[in-house]
Amino acid sequence: MGILCAGEILYDFISKSPNKGLGESDLFEKRPGGSPFNVAIGLSKLGAEVSFLTKIGTDEFGKSLFNYLVENGVKTDCILSEDGLKTTLAFAAVDENGKAEYQFYRDNAADVNLRMEDVEKMDFNRFSLFHFGSIALLEAPTSSTLYNLFEKLNSPNFLTSFDPNIRKSMIKDEKSYFNLVKNIISKVNILKMSDDDLFYITKENNIEEALKLLEIDKKSVVFVTLGNKGSIVYKQGEKLKVDGYRVKVVDTVGCGDSFMAAILFKLGGFSKKELMMVDLKELGNIADFANKCAALVATRQGAANAMPTLAEVNNFYNQLC
Repeated sequence: MGILCAGEILYDFISKSPNKGLGESDLFEKRPGGSPFNVAIGLSKLGAEVSFLTKIGTDEFGKSLFNYLVENGVKTDCILSEDGLKTTLAFAAVDENGKAEYQFYRDNAADVNLRMEDVEKMDFNRFSLFHFGSIALLEAPTSSTLYNLFEKLNSPNFLTSFDPNIRKSMIKDEKSYFNLVKNIISKVNILKMSDDDLFYITKENNIEEALKLLEIDKKSVVFVTLGNKGSIVYKQGEKLKVDGYRVKVVDTVGCGDSFMAAILFKLGGFSKKELMMVDLKELGNIADFANKCAALVATRQGAANAMPTLAEVNNFYNQLC
């Protein structure tokens, strides 16, 4: 059974002009991106059977991203297109004060125009896990489509996975967004959050107290990433800290998505009953595998194109020599 990832697909334009900010930068590097897209690429690189669900632009950027999916082994049978819709573009830079600046161009963008009628005739019985999240939840109709699909697939035969991957600057209605995210968190089987996302959602800056504030299903599993400090696994009120790995950091973009892909690679074949029975020690081993994936990505330029293969993760220590 395959894994289905759904959400945004875009091109990131990363400033190569040090400390100039967006307005003053004159050189940008184009990279394929979008959190669920990165996860799909990461899963395929590890060897999983994965499809990606989105609506893709009919412009040259969209054609290029479609080819990138094909070249990296991600199944495109759930990719839709619509004449006249464009590809989302995101520009990022760091200003002279070290502050990151972001600007998204999503006017008439394809990935925010996924409608429920687009997916009603799709056969989801060939999948065992549905993963979604990130900025795809910020604009209708895609936001409501993904949520309705989540509700539809959140059944005894399906695992569901969610990573909010919050971009605070893009949230227009915080109250409505919080209600949506908290509703998903209360029902999803596998939840992954960064520590910053956890603090933002709960308004609590202590991890242990913040985790207690999450209204999660008792059968669900939560993974919290801590940057270079590793990660935490949380289940049924118990938590386990899993140390990270010290590496020479080149770029941290995509580390969280690589971590998410690794978790789904390990848990994608589980049933809901098996997920409920898995103990913290085994989940800790899975988190350690995911920490290795994220550490490898940190040593490379890029996001989707930095995702490691299974052989590279298994040969982790030699990869860092």
